[in-house]
Amino acid sequence: MTAQSSPTPMEFEETFRDAIRVGFNWDRFLSEEWPIERVVLNSDDDLARCFTPWYVGKCAEELSYDHPHAVPMSLSDVPEAFSILSDGRKVDVQEKIDEFRGGPSPVRFTVPTYALPDDRYFVLDKNHRLSALAVSGMPFEVELWNVRGPFEKDCLLDLDFWLKDKGDDSADL
Repeated sequence: MTAQSSPTPMEFEETFRDAIRVGFNWDRFLSEEWPIERVVLNSDDDLARCFTPWYVGKCAEELSYDHPHAVPMSLSDVPEAFSILSDGRKVDVQEKIDEFRGGPSPVRFTVPTYALPDDRYFVLDKNHRLSALAVSGMPFEVELWNVRGPFEKDCLLDLDFWLKDKGDDSADL
């Protein structure tokens, strides 16, 4: 396999700006030129290190990221938690499963993520596609464009959960 250079912030923006809907700080990302690394996922263990912007509470209900009891769902949680997802999410995920099962194998696509501690990743877009992989059992090779930005809520609002443990609004990776 040929080594590929890391995407630039401008390439990342051109590829994903219109698709990313979470609270990602584009201004800081572009002005500070946070580095981006390519990471390839191809196993269920790899998917378990990816977290969606979908949050659940103690009573198995979906919650907002800033709810005090919200816990982000990892992709390894999706098969068991599928039943508590909103009807819209379930339909979207099932459509992707059907698409994957009728298409080429392994399934391949590129996903934007944000670096979390301990070699984990926060998924910025394509959560339905990744969730479909977790449920479908299809072989896959997913390339992450993983932004290694500061670990601060100002950079990504969804870092709120991980920063609660730190007791502040920023931390080092």
